[in-house]
Amino acid sequence: MKIVRGIENFCYDYNTCITIGTFDGLHIGHQQILSTLTNIAKNNNLKSVAITFDPHPRQILMPDKKVNFVLTQHEKIKAFEKIGIDFLIIHPFSKEFAALSAREFLKDILCGKLNMKHLIKGFNNHFGKDRLSDISVIKQYGKEFGFDVTEVNKRTLNGISASSTVVREMILSGDVEKAAMILNYKFMFTGIVVHGKHLGSQIGFPTANISIEDNNKIIPKAGVYAATTTINGKQYDVMLNIGSNPTVNADNTKTFLEAHIVDFSGDIYGKEITLELYKRIRDEHKFASIDELKQQLTKDKLMLKTILHQTA
Repeated sequence: MKIVRGIENFCYDYNTCITIGTFDGLHIGHQQILSTLTNIAKNNNLKSVAITFDPHPRQILMPDKKVNFVLTQHEKIKAFEKIGIDFLIIHPFSKEFAALSAREFLKDILCGKLNMKHLIKGFNNHFGKDRLSDISVIKQYGKEFGFDVTEVNKRTLNGISASSTVVREMILSGDVEKAAMILNYKFMFTGIVVHGKHLGSQIGFPTANISIEDNNKIIPKAGVYAATTTINGKQYDVMLNIGSNPTVNADNTKTFLEAHIVDFSGDIYGKEITLELYKRIRDEHKFASIDELKQQLTKDKLMLKTILHQTA
């Protein structure tokens, strides 16, 4: 997969099959669209191209409203690499770009600059400032400008619509199990291990403090989670605490991600690790004493083993 930063930097003569979206989470609905993209491209001797945006359109059009994302841009690129498309174009979204009409976008950008011969349209895709979504109108443009159109229907699972909004709601409520069903993979964090107060080591539960560089990354509801991580090719069980650590920390305004990596010993400070979350174990509590906290952590560790064994 080749990554192109900006549509204007696509300097290839290939005829293309294109789909467009923000693709937050790359959930099963997105996966269906991208599978359609790669199959049609392959069968018609076209190059498969996915166009996404950075920054997210909402960050430009609604700057006062914070947007949280299932995947950081770094994580999204890694996810796209696994899918097997030919090109990922990451285009800088702007008000000028948003001012293009659907006709201008389809004719001048997709056909004129990217040699589009086939458009894969998600069921809720809208194009241009006029928010064109009507498939019959888009097909008329296709006849005029020389491209075919395939629309991919909404994907549902057990009656739940596959959408980034639904996934974000699940994660915010702590239901990472249900989110994983719609994502078709475990919700994850990728971050750098940084030094903390080392209080965990003092009570027999050393933790790796995870720093997420993208402050738009969605953070699940505070609590303790069963997770795993892979270090040097080996997978480890992880007891992850998300929250303010109220037992040992009076400041409840900051959220910490602290991972107790079971049976691991080694120096990973400054290293990037990825945590995959399986299930929420419990709420975060303020305990009356350190001993009471240690007792609970011991129970959590037993629950962690049970959860990961059952879901393996």
